[in-house]
Amino acid sequence: MGTVKTDSLSTTYDSEVYPLGTKYVQSADEVAANGSGVNTSTTLTDAQKLMLSGDRTWVFVEAAAAIAAGSLCKRNADTTPFKAAEDAASETFIWDLLGVADHAIASGKYGWIICKGACVVEAEAGVAAGNLLASDGDNTAGEVDTIAGTSAGDGNRVIGIALEAEDSGSTFGAGYVIARIDIPS
Repeated sequence: MGTVKTDSLSTTYDSEVYPLGTKYVQSADEVAANGSGVNTSTTLTDAQKLMLSGDRTWVFVEAAAAIAAGSLCKRNADTTPFKAAEDAASETFIWDLLGVADHAIASGKYGWIICKGACVVEAEAGVAAGNLLASDGDNTAGEVDTIAGTSAGDGNRVIGIALEAEDSGSTFGAGYVIARIDIPS
């Protein structure tokens, strides 16, 4: 976790400039100064700044296919554990997930995605503040929704909690929520 970085976390690379799977902890001060890369042309409200506060942990990955900003990403295959793709399944086990892209990463490029902390993520309509979230990529790749399950083991599918409602008039646009996530990567 002591990775030395000088580039912005939104920088993408043509080569593996950090070993795949490297983690970087972004301090709360850096998070407050940078907000979210999902929509950089917006001004965050004080409430959104508060929701996006705290440290964030990022993991370095290679994009197996183009990844959109705000997308929940999974491991492309067990044999390439840090090659990421937008999750296209529903309620994927958390150990098969990698994190949420805060910025777009083109296919075959390398970059950082958030695996722990507050972030902006694509969400299904109807997500409310306080809902536990799981992947819902079978509707729209990279999306999350309220976890539907109520059986034993469903906790292994929860990626985090929504801090706002999907239809809350977020400055990130309809279809997004601010969430606090914790994905082991």
